[in-house]
Amino acid sequence: MTLQDLADRFWDTRNRYSPTIATVSGVHDYDDELRRFDDEWLGEMGAAFADIADRARALDTSGMTTQERITRELLIYEASNYAREIETRYLVAPIDPFIGPHTRILGDSRQNTVSDRSQADMLLRRYERIPEYLEGALAFHRENVARGMTPALAPVTRVLAQLDAYVASPLNADPFLVLQVPGDEGSWRERGSRLVTDVIRPAVAAYADGIRSHVVPHSRGDDRCGLVWMEGGEEVYGTLIEKYTQLDLTPQRIHEIGLEWATQINASEWVEIGREAFGASAKEEVFDRLHTDPALRFASEDEMLAHARSAIERAWAAVDDWFGARPDTPCDVVPVPTAQAPAMPPAYYLMPPIDRSRPGTYFLNTYRPEERNRYEYEAITFHEAIPGHHFDRSLAAELEGIPTFRRYAQVFAHTEGWGLYSERLADEMGLYSSPVDRLGMVSADAWRAARLVTDTGMHALGWSRQQAIDFFREWTPIGLLTIEQEVDRYIGMAAQALSYKMGQLEIMRLRRIAEQELGGRFDIRGFHDQMLTHGAMPLPMLTTAVEDWIASVR
Repeated sequence: MTLQDLADRFWDTRNRYSPTIATVSGVHDYDDELRRFDDEWLGEMGAAFADIADRARALDTSGMTTQERITRELLIYEASNYAREIETRYLVAPIDPFIGPHTRILGDSRQNTVSDRSQADMLLRRYERIPEYLEGALAFHRENVARGMTPALAPVTRVLAQLDAYVASPLNADPFLVLQVPGDEGSWRERGSRLVTDVIRPAVAAYADGIRSHVVPHSRGDDRCGLVWMEGGEEVYGTLIEKYTQLDLTPQRIHEIGLEWATQINASEWVEIGREAFGASAKEEVFDRLHTDPALRFASEDEMLAHARSAIERAWAAVDDWFGARPDTPCDVVPVPTAQAPAMPPAYYLMPPIDRSRPGTYFLNTYRPEERNRYEYEAITFHEAIPGHHFDRSLAAELEGIPTFRRYAQVFAHTEGWGLYSERLADEMGLYSSPVDRLGMVSADAWRAARLVTDTGMHALGWSRQQAIDFFREWTPIGLLTIEQEVDRYIGMAAQALSYKMGQLEIMRLRRIAEQELGGRFDIRGFHDQMLTHGAMPLPMLTTAVEDWIASVR
């Protein structure tokens, strides 16, 4: 089997395994399907991914081009991760407000696009299968509990709030009914409305009741929220660190790196920039001003959206001096859906689908704007939109001459590392409006450093949820609402939070090497193109790409 054959097989297998994500990506072969949770189907999927990884490892690399080597390494990385995910069971159906089974239907459905009525009708057949899907997910949850793989209570509680909010939400805002259907839309919407009312909402309510009855009583409390308290949790956490960082580092070492940044490097920046912004002489003075000044809050959703769009316009105007490649796809800014917003992060990005039927989308969480810190949101916009994820994800989607799966590869240490790197890059580009907004950059960096400390603290060192919250409150000025949301996110999505800072530090390290070795020949646009024009890559392959570029420039 050739490398291209394996790439095509992986892309198809990935779409079979995650059919809702396939639809969002613009692949319509499985629009009437949903993931299953029975051992037979999961065993088949796990074996398929493992076989792809084994075959990719066995390929002769002697005559491969750089692009072919990247494809092979990425196949091994992605297929192996899926196989391990199924084997460990932890990420197959987590009860989590961000990546749980309910988000695959409630969140993904809102982003669906179709080109004809037949695709829309396939989605109706998917809707009909939702009761079976949620029953399977609940059975899987109960099996995990019986195995000792108990979830933490905090994310479970947030999931139940999301499910209840959906069941009580107005029908005209239902995520299953927002689809734009070509042709005879009225009859499609009438049938869809009946399915939502008679099939989907009762199934979601029954799923919530099942979690309350069969999972909540066995969930781990806030004092035992980390994986270290779950049977087999230390092994699972080690697997997740490898998935999300690709670095051979222990949880303790990652913890120490986070402590150095949060309590030393970022702490000194609070004083340096805080003096310029407020005339402050200590971190505590800066935090007090950031916490208490009402002028640093938003007044409305509209104000938040206008603020983000203004920052994006400034960034677009400045990119030519810093990037050779730039995406053709526009970047839209929209609010996070109301029912999901209370449990969601301040912002996130969704890349465009294959058919470009939807632009790259920057989702801004406008829930309770009066509690959102204005000074943080320029850095957030530069991370999620431009020059952050809209550049790395949309450029990947536009790549030609590479296997399709590479355009949509999820290598968090690269993509999230790039997002965090972009916040500092925006400072070099002169994009921040004021010293106060530069404090938002420091806040975001300290936030990611605190993630290293709290994620490893909870999942490896036995910290409680409150210990994690307290660390954030001491070393970052982030509001309590966001801190609690974020800590619960780290509890449910163990190790994913490590990818941001560890990826950023690796990109910064590679840039220093390139600057030192190339001297006057160093071109920042060329360096950034190496970060973005191959698609997402595991960090070892990113290093190889930069080394090859350095050799070609010399």
